[in-house]
Amino acid sequence: MQARQPQGTAGKERRSAQRLRVLKQAYIIFNNRQSTITCRLRDISTTGCRLKLHNPAMVPNQFLIYFPTDGRERPCEIAWRGIGQIGARFLDAPA
Repeated sequence: MQARQPQGTAGKERRSAQRLRVLKQAYIIFNNRQSTITCRLRDISTTGCRLKLHNPAMVPNQFLIYFPTDGRERPCEIAWRGIGQIGARFLDAPA
């Protein structure tokens, strides 16, 4: 896993799938479902998403993301961490 914050990529798109901008509440679930962190879903694609939250350092490398608007949850891993946000890769995304 490469942990990085995408910087200095002016005009260069490094994502493999186009992301849709959204602003919805979501929950990061970890620690055998004993711990949750509230976050905001900022964009999403078939392969991952960007989440805005207060303390990205508190998020483990692998977790579940729960979308209350449709009741779905997906396994994720951290793709990058930044100030107030993380990029997550869906582990169940089609190859």
